[in-house]
Formats: sequence, C-alpha cells, structure tokens
Amino acid sequence: MKPMDNAMRIEGETVSLRPITAKDTEVVLSWRNSPEVVNNFIYRKHISVQEHMDWLENKVFAGEVHQFIICAKTDGVPLGSIYLQNFDEENNKAEEGIFLGANTAYGKGIGTQAAKLMLNYAFSVLGLHKVSARVLAYNKASIRMHEKVGYTQEAYFKEELFLDGRYEDLIFFGAINSRKEG
Repeated sequence: MKPMDNAMRIEGETVSLRPITAKDTEVVLSWRNSPEVVNNFIYRKHISVQEHMDWLENKVFAGEVHQFIICAKTDGVPLGSIYLQNFDEENNKAEEGIFLGANTAYGKGIGTQAAKLMLNYAFSVLGLHKVSARVLAYNKASIRMHEKVGYTQEAYFKEELFLDGRYEDLIFFGAINSRKEG
C-alpha cells in the first residue's frame, strides 16, 4: 500500500481525521499506555518512545499502516487514533483498529463517527473490498460501535487469548464494500 498523503483531512460532523505525525508521539503514548486502553488491546506491553518511532518509520511512513489522529472538529484537540493495518493486496482487505484516549470522548459517538469515516476511506479512497476488526468479547462499547458502523460478527472464538492471567474470548468482525464488485 502507498503511504498516506500527509495533507489529507477527512471531515465528519464533529470529528476529523488527520494523518499521525511524530509530533503526536507524547499524546499517543499517554493514551496507548493508559490502563483503560491497554485493557482493550490484545498487545498489552508498554510502548516506549523508540518503539513508537520505529512503528511510525517502518509501518506508517512506509505505507504498511494508515494511521490517523481523531480530532475534535471545533478546536482540533486530539481524542484518539484509528488505523488500517495488515493490508492484504491480493485479497483487497485490511484490518481496522481504534482507541480513544481522552476519557471525555467516551460514550459520545466519537468512535462511531471515526469508524464510519475510516470505512468510507477504506472503501472509497483505497478501494478495499473488506475491512475486518478483532474485538475482545468483554468490550461491549467496541462491539456496539462496530455493529452501528456496519460490521457484522463473522466469528466468535472461545478462550482464544491468554491475557493478564486468564483466557478471553475474541470476536472477529467484517465489513464488506457493497459499492464495489470484484
């Protein structure tokens, strides 16, 4: 996949998406390493500044990941991040991930709006056929959000992951681009 255009902005009603930059490192790490976010991630290890910079350099800036910062449209305040990764060009699909970092963003439809914008980007701009998402079964807010946006549950894996000393169920969601054939 080609790297994103750094000047790109995706506008929604109350949020906008802009490409992540190195200047976002401090805020992204504060979110990504917070217990609220880590609890809903499969990869739970603390992320260092160097690991984040490596991620940006080797994944985002190389085009292997398309990662955006979710911002409040009114004042540009960063609220979270959403990304597409694991691009499979042969099968024309990718995997979506999202996290909100600002506690004030929870329960206000911000994630839902960002996920709708991302699906539209994936289908209309990138021309993908399918976008998938993995959600821990106890993360009811993420399940509702994905369902509202148009994802459907494709698989439910019992005790799939061993996290924090216990086995957790994992749900696979998928969204198909109905606007494009073949």
